[in-house]
Amino acid sequence: MGAVKQHAKLLKLQTKAQKCLSREEAQQIIKKADKAHKKLSK
Repeated sequence: MGAVKQHAKLLKLQTKAQKCLSREEAQQIIKKADKAHKKLSK
């Protein structure tokens, strides 16, 4: 994926993170965000 797509993905994950209610859901979002951030930093 390109950098633009990864940034869009991070923005979507950020809004999901603000709305999540459970710890498990938050942990899944964090894992996805870390993966997207790792791809951007390459």
